[in-house]
Amino acid sequence: MKTGKSKVLKAAICILGIFLAFNVFWYVWRNAKYGSYIKGMKESEIPDRIVPRYYYVDDEGYDYSVKYPDYLSFTGNMSVGLPSADGNPFTDFLIIWPKLDGRYEYGVSLTVEGTNYQIMINDDGSAIDSKFSGIVASCKETIDILLLKGDKMWHLE
Repeated sequence: MKTGKSKVLKAAICILGIFLAFNVFWYVWRNAKYGSYIKGMKESEIPDRIVPRYYYVDDEGYDYSVKYPDYLSFTGNMSVGLPSADGNPFTDFLIIWPKLDGRYEYGVSLTVEGTNYQIMINDDGSAIDSKFSGIVASCKETIDILLLKGDKMWHLE
């Protein structure tokens, strides 16, 4: 009987050890990866020790933000948004998802004629899904500016 309980206890300790090691790895990786993106930014007023958020507004009014990955996730994001217009803080913005392999995925939120579109784009600003090519083409200047601002802030290339 003792042997069975002993094996279960050893297995439980092993599983707990693996879980704790993964948590430590995730925490260290997350802070190293996303810590490089927050230079010069302020911590958000929304207190969250597990998922920190940072922001910055440049001299031209462009909004930048960084959201660390959720608990045990490897996907956080950065965003850059156009300056607010007429007191409306909801503007077009670019969102950037850093990938584990060092690459990035991009998306944009664009408002065209009162309709909001959320579109995945390539790093050159073109639409991944061809059905959005027209909308992306009509907003090319905005997308190019947002990509340039994001690259200048986070050295994405």
